[in-house]
Amino acid sequence: MSKSYGLVVVMVGFLVGLFLQDLWGRGEGFWFVCVVLVFVGVWWKMSGKFLVVVLFCLGCVVGMGRYAVSDMVFEGDVTELAGNVVDVRACVSEEVDVRVDKVKYTVSDVCSDEGCYDGRLLLNAGRYPVYKYGDVIRVVGEVSVPESFEGFDYGRYLSRFGVGVVMSQPRITVVEVGGCGWSFYKGIYDFKGVFEKRLGRLFPEPYSSLMAGLLLGSRKGIPADLMEDFNKTGLTHIVAISGYNITLVIIVVFGLFGFLTRKVRVVMATIFVVVFVILVGASSAVVRAGIMGIISLFAVYFGRKGEIYVSILLAAFLMNLWNPKIAVIDIGFQLSFLATLGLVYVSPWLEKAPGLLGKILGKVPRFFLIRENFVLTLSAQVFTLPVILKSFGRISLLCPISNVFVLPFIPFAMIFGFLAVVGSFVVEGVGEGFAFVGYCFLDLIFFLVRFFAGFSTL
Repeated sequence: MSKSYGLVVVMVGFLVGLFLQDLWGRGEGFWFVCVVLVFVGVWWKMSGKFLVVVLFCLGCVVGMGRYAVSDMVFEGDVTELAGNVVDVRACVSEEVDVRVDKVKYTVSDVCSDEGCYDGRLLLNAGRYPVYKYGDVIRVVGEVSVPESFEGFDYGRYLSRFGVGVVMSQPRITVVEVGGCGWSFYKGIYDFKGVFEKRLGRLFPEPYSSLMAGLLLGSRKGIPADLMEDFNKTGLTHIVAISGYNITLVIIVVFGLFGFLTRKVRVVMATIFVVVFVILVGASSAVVRAGIMGIISLFAVYFGRKGEIYVSILLAAFLMNLWNPKIAVIDIGFQLSFLATLGLVYVSPWLEKAPGLLGKILGKVPRFFLIRENFVLTLSAQVFTLPVILKSFGRISLLCPISNVFVLPFIPFAMIFGFLAVVGSFVVEGVGEGFAFVGYCFLDLIFFLVRFFAGFSTL
């Protein structure tokens, strides 16, 4: 058994161990046993070697231990404030989440007269005024533990961000504007705000909100009825920054620079992924998605599909070693992981697909690299579709069809939306010209979404 194979076994065991500990912690003992037996049986069948099973089980134990440690609460944690009305100072330590009717602030460095606390506190505040990342604020209100609703474990969801407690309708006052945080992130968030305002000038509603969702992951202005249509058609993921959006960026760049060599396109796509990650706020989830996307790019460049899975697993292992909640809870990570596998393993097969599928794909025109974009999009969709269906609520019988029809137009909408904003900073008329083309693609997307949403769902 080679060292690389042994490493793969341990890393897979580690990732499986994270899921096992999550099942065990939620009282799902039956599924815990089933997962253990299935994976041990698979490794035994594949290898026939006792050492492989031992390495796999060792990885499981380490993964379970790492997940268990992340759930531990130590003395001085902010969760100690739960159930109390407090008066504390804190730093707005994450990008401010502005919604239609409220604003969510994630704060850390929470301090009271009794001392300071580790961990993060989520504030659900009124819509106005809006404070910024890096502001030091005084917060007065009652701290509580996140409550589950409609079968959704809200506390578990927040735990992946390191948030243990929440506060609703706090009284907030500014202590010091820009008194904490990183200047780098302040610049990013300020630029993002300018970008969103420019989109609002170039596109009418709800087109500007959808374009902001595609390019920036912003969902604050999308009407409720439109979001409901996206839910029905299984297309909500396109307005939530995740691994799939990173994949779309890669597809867009490969399409734009299709006249260049593969090496140059990989370099250009890597640069664009980094810029995109910074543009949308460089949150931990987006950074992870960017890392997975860049790994897939190097896989495309070197063309070593037989070994790239080691790099993918290594990246997943290191990310989850740092934060063991992301593989289990973070949908963005799951989409990144699966979209990467789809690009690496499915797209080459689709390019040379036999039989009827090959004939159908052969009918897709190659001009403007439509066929290549379609194949890459479909490749990512094949692996991500199960997670998308499970995570976004409803399962529509037409969901796979709606995704296949709608998704090929998303890259073009993103291209012209981005060019419209960039062009508007140079010459207003140029930006408006690109915006008109982008508007046409968005209008087509709206038509298709509403068309498929008109069918019944199961």
